[in-house]
Amino acid sequence: MPTNSGVASPLLVAEPPIAEPRVGAPPAIAELSPIAELQESPAAQAYLSIGYGLRSAPEGLDEEVAFGQDMPSERQRRAQEAIEAQRTAARLAARQHLPSPADVAKEIALALFEVEAGRRSAAQLERVCTPELWEMLEQQVQRHGGVLPSGSDLLRVHFQELVPGLANTVAVVQRGSRVQPVAMRLDACSGRWLVTELRY
Repeated sequence: MPTNSGVASPLLVAEPPIAEPRVGAPPAIAELSPIAELQESPAAQAYLSIGYGLRSAPEGLDEEVAFGQDMPSERQRRAQEAIEAQRTAARLAARQHLPSPADVAKEIALALFEVEAGRRSAAQLERVCTPELWEMLEQQVQRHGGVLPSGSDLLRVHFQELVPGLANTVAVVQRGSRVQPVAMRLDACSGRWLVTELRY
């Protein structure tokens, strides 16, 4: 660059040209940090991958470290799998000494209608239900007097136990002039049969 004297200034001539930035191109790791070790750091590469929308973690780096936002969901998934494994083991252990789901479904269905007929305390029904189910069922069960069923009013019971200790049942009860099914799910993970779902 010429000066007023017509002689190029050695300071300006020696100054290196400034590289034009490339729009949309991610900077090199070396431009982000002068530390040589960081250039080979998988964590730094992962940071860049996240920053520029790449979907895979660098080789040799655990994805939970590379993608911190996924850690809670991954931990939750693993925790849920561990809980389900414990429940399955508990069901298997309890099922060996528990009665048939059909017998339990029969007793609960009759007890339900006895509560509605005012001949049985609702607390007895509450003991065989999970707290979550009873919170909803308590509002549904009527206690103003209904048809009192007898053992002969139970027409049949169907059940399916694909997983030991976890059964779906349907008890069919004659109530006066109509037939009413009572569907429920029984779970033995607590060591005894508990109703987790009930519809009638």
